[in-house]
Amino acid sequence: MGRRNRQAQGQQQQVKGFRPGKQPKPLTKQQLKKQMPNMSAAQERMVDLFADKSPEESKKVLARWRMIALAVGVFFSILAVIIGSWNLFAGGAVGLAAAVAFFAWLRMRAQRGQLEEMADQIARATGKR
Repeated sequence: MGRRNRQAQGQQQQVKGFRPGKQPKPLTKQQLKKQMPNMSAAQERMVDLFADKSPEESKKVLARWRMIALAVGVFFSILAVIIGSWNLFAGGAVGLAAAVAFFAWLRMRAQRGQLEEMADQIARATGKR
């Protein structure tokens, strides 16, 4: 009865031959990929990244990525103005890099809820929650 309750609650199933929570990480990642069969390549990379982390650690990683993307965008914008006063084409190239960084920041900010939900699902499936 207890085993069925654990499975019903969405906790990790015990892998034969290993203590709960002690199976090898590649095996855990394979199980997660079997549970979510219709994943894109980007989602598989996210599963690989979040499989080893708790939900709080995953959220910190996502927040760090957003902060880095914003900082890179601001830095490249300032650099584009400085270089643009010296050489217009070089300033335009750096400005384009700044635009890419800002776009990445906007996309991560827009998908924040979905990424955090994915991290929670992975944590529930691996038993880290």
